[in-house]
Amino acid sequence: MEWFIVVYFLVQSNWIESETLSKEGWSPIIQPSYNICIEKINDSNQRFEKIAEYREIELDIKFKCECRENLKSLEEINCKERNWFQKIYDKLFLIQ
Repeated sequence: MEWFIVVYFLVQSNWIESETLSKEGWSPIIQPSYNICIEKINDSNQRFEKIAEYREIELDIKFKCECRENLKSLEEINCKERNWFQKIYDKLFLIQ
């Protein structure tokens, strides 16, 4: 299990993972830790929010950190799913 940055696109009012849409170049990217993953998604989400605001269009992309199986190294465990308390803390203090 590893932390990955996962990209979602807004399609017909639903957030759909980029891999499901077969979007080339938007596959999940492995991250060394949860904190680094959060920093990167905050930067990316803010950047795309500014672009959407500048162009006066609806935001149609977002990035999330997810704990997933790494198919290249199944034995290694670098993460576990966040519990409810950690998720609340993340929303209040980490995820912007």
